[in-house]
Amino acid sequence: MAELKKEMETPASALVVIAHPDDGEFGCSGTVAKWVKAGCLAHYLLLTSGNKGSEDLNADMDELGRVREDEQVLAGKVLGLQGCHFLRYNDGELVANLQLRGEIVRYIRKFKPEVVVTWDWMTRLYRMHPDHRVAGQVAMEAAFPTAIMPLNYPEQIRDEGLTPHRVKKLLLFGSDAPDYVTDISDVMDTKFEAMKAHPSQFDFNGDFEERIRQRARDVAKLVGNTFEYGEAFKLVEI
Repeated sequence: MAELKKEMETPASALVVIAHPDDGEFGCSGTVAKWVKAGCLAHYLLLTSGNKGSEDLNADMDELGRVREDEQVLAGKVLGLQGCHFLRYNDGELVANLQLRGEIVRYIRKFKPEVVVTWDWMTRLYRMHPDHRVAGQVAMEAAFPTAIMPLNYPEQIRDEGLTPHRVKKLLLFGSDAPDYVTDISDVMDTKFEAMKAHPSQFDFNGDFEERIRQRARDVAKLVGNTFEYGEAFKLVEI
């Protein structure tokens, strides 16, 4: 494992770019809740609405997408987000292309986040949804260098009044080589409450909560159990 880096000061603004509703709750919601509590303005950008997130062959995809958007909005209220924004691509069909990159660039230029949080698309944890890899790859490419350079998607500047923006840092979750851990002990209950906003996806009976808490305890072990609960990331400084 790489040498751990010092936890950063709370950013003034953050954008979480994820593939599906509930991705953020698992990967980074404790960190986001901690930042929001300290004054950060945070947004979620969801590339799909999770409209295939069912094992029922007869499920209505449009209805499922609406349900999952509602669940994500509720989770966002628990976390104190400024907003949840949906691009509504089909679940399972994300492709790393210039159109998707440009749509993410638009939100980076609009909200001007200091930090972008997304999936580690280069992880060697191979059991990974393909949408997660695409979300991480394209979010990283959007943040650097695309959103910085005015000749990339110049119509956003000419016609929409946006301006280029340089993201300072990327935090990548789902990494096989994390080098950055946040202490989420004070907001672990908030993280779990946000997860509970997704009942279409999870059965919260049995040991679900304990498994989530144990996972966060295991992350805290990476820093010698100096706190109880943590979230782990790969930190990229731009």
